Parts: sequence; structure tokens; C-alpha cells
Amino acid sequence: MKLSKIKNIIKEEYYNILSEAFADPNIRKVSKMGGIKGNRYNNWFKRFAHTHNIAWDKLPAGTLNKSTNMNDPMVKKGLVFWVNTQRKQNPYATRDWDTTLPEGVMAVTLMGKVQYDGRTGVGPKGISKYGDASGHGKRGTLQLKKLKEIADEIYVMDFESFRGGTKALKAKRAELSLGKDKFKDAPAWRRANLKRYKDILNARVGTRDNVDAMVAKIVKLANEAVAEGMAVIKVGRYDELVTHINGNEVAMKDVTSAMSRALRSYGEYIRQDNAAEKEKESGYGSYNQDASKETAGYIKQVLKAFETGKGVDRY
Repeated sequence: MKLSKIKNIIKEEYYNILSEAFADPNIRKVSKMGGIKGNRYNNWFKRFAHTHNIAWDKLPAGTLNKSTNMNDPMVKKGLVFWVNTQRKQNPYATRDWDTTLPEGVMAVTLMGKVQYDGRTGVGPKGISKYGDASGHGKRGTLQLKKLKEIADEIYVMDFESFRGGTKALKAKRAELSLGKDKFKDAPAWRRANLKRYKDILNARVGTRDNVDAMVAKIVKLANEAVAEGMAVIKVGRYDELVTHINGNEVAMKDVTSAMSRALRSYGEYIRQDNAAEKEKESGYGSYNQDASKETAGYIKQVLKAFETGKGVDRY
């Protein structure tokens, strides 16, 4: 095999590895489509990140969503990749080399404006440092009305809620209080939660049961959600910091509140379970035993919410 062929294979695998770094499968998919440049010297995602301060590799699954609704509200409010799923004729061609629209990304729009590639950044037309249109950019198609007519599907992103470099989002990160102790960073919050869990566990008398494991899992899932939310700051519809659990968007305050209540309930469960042991020895009935079962049921519901990412705000 020729040396040049080997180099090309290595280069191709290198860029495949780079694209696999995207946590969102749809971003990864778009990055491999025709029309989006991804080589070392001409990388669309790097240039866009340079202009808009987006950490593409840290954006969670669910950031970019596929749709066939060309009137999706995000078309005028967000970032949109306009995609052809197969080659087709360009009804607006004025030159021979524009008559065919290739498969892949036709164009990219932000806030309804077609984006153009520059040497170091990406932006709308009219800024002198930007040149060719992002995507295949065939002449005659680069208007929002025409893109809606021609595209087979779109990939949309609520751009503003993921922008990580604005002063407002940085201020929200600084103001974030994780629970009553007002920790400012995820690692400190995680350490405090684990200590609370272990302190409660140490108060147990007798054998352990699956409630211990349920609470341990709640602590783990909550810590992971908060760590993600602190790493990539996103603001939800009610101007609250949000994170993701099992692909579902959840307010950070709901995660911290639910986990705090789970630990509080766990402490109550340990107290009730210990008292139930004494009741059993003394033959005084089953009040605490019944109460501990009810508390365990509540903890199980909280765990289910954390596992599915649905209903966390109820606890």
C-alpha cells in the first residue's frame, strides 16, 4: 500500500475520533454530513465556537433536535442546519454548477440569517471577514423562504440557552447555590452529600436492606446531574439553570431539592427502622415498622424520578 494512502486512512480515522467526541448524537451526525467542513485547517465547528463561545464537545444529548417542521419556532430563534437527505435538482439555479443540490447540509442559519464561513469565525453576510456560505451554499437557495421549500429535514438548537460565554450566564453560575450550605462547585456538593449519606448509614442498627442502595443511587444520579449542569451552563424557559437526566431537561434547583429531601427521608427511615427493632423486641406493635415502609416507598418514588428524569420537581 502506498504511503500516501496510509496517511489518508490515518487522517480519516483521526477526524472520525474528533467527531466521536461530541456527546450529542445529532451533532455528531451533522458533523459527518457533506457540506460541513471538518478538517484540521477548515473546521466549521471550531470556527463557530471561536465566534460564539460554544463548547460543542460538552453539549449533552438533546441539544440538537431533528425535525421536518420547517416552521419550528427555533427556525427564527435558534441555530438550524438545513439538510438534504438525497441529491436533487436546484429549482433556483442560475449557473450550470449550481443545478444539483448535493446530499448533506445545504446551509446553516442563526436567528433566521444565513451563516457564512470566515478564516477564523462564522457569521451573517455583510461582515467583510466572512466568505462562502456555510454548508454546500448553492447560489439561489440562500434565503430562509427557499430553504424551507427545498430542505428535507432540519436540525435545530436553542442556541441562546447554551451560549456559555455571556456575562449573564457566568453570573448565574456564580450565583448558584447547591442546597442549604450554598456550595459554589459540584465537587464540594458531591463530597458533602456522600458524607451526609454515610453519616446517616452509620446510625443504622441491625442489617442493611435495599433502601440503602436506593439512596446511594439517588446521590450518584443527583451528583452526576449537577456536575453536568455546572460544566455546561444552560438556562431553561423560566430563566432557571437546567441540566439533563436520562435525556430530559430538569431544573437544577429541583435536582438539589429532591436529593436533599431524599437524604432527609433516609435519616427518618433509619430512625423509624431502629425504633421498629425495639418495638419488635418489646412487643409494642408495629407503628414504626409501618412508618418505615411508607418512608421507603417515598424514597423508591424519588429514585424512579431520578432514573427516568421525569417528575423530579415533585419531590
